[in-house]
Amino acid sequence: MKKIRTHISIPLDTDILVHRYMDNYGCKYSQAVERLIEIGNKNILLEKVVDKNNAFLDKIYSKMYYSTALLEQFYTNFEFENTPSPNDDKALKRFKNKFNKYNFDD
Repeated sequence: MKKIRTHISIPLDTDILVHRYMDNYGCKYSQAVERLIEIGNKNILLEKVVDKNNAFLDKIYSKMYYSTALLEQFYTNFEFENTPSPNDDKALKRFKNKFNKYNFDD
């Protein structure tokens, strides 16, 4: 490993954390700093993955809620009309207007 920098300034509270890491894992100061930086970078990547999964789960939940509400509306309303197109159905239009604040991209 090639040394790039020979001196860095670290605040006292961070220095204490580095020394605790050194004591727990039995490594040198520079190795402790290197490992902690690597752990921090991995945690940043992990946080991005978790955020992406949360967004995906939110989308699934909203679609599930929409589907459940649609099914409930179907069974409670039973406003069947003889329309050739579902887009012309008044009851379905009223239902969709209730959920127009959500964005459902399929």
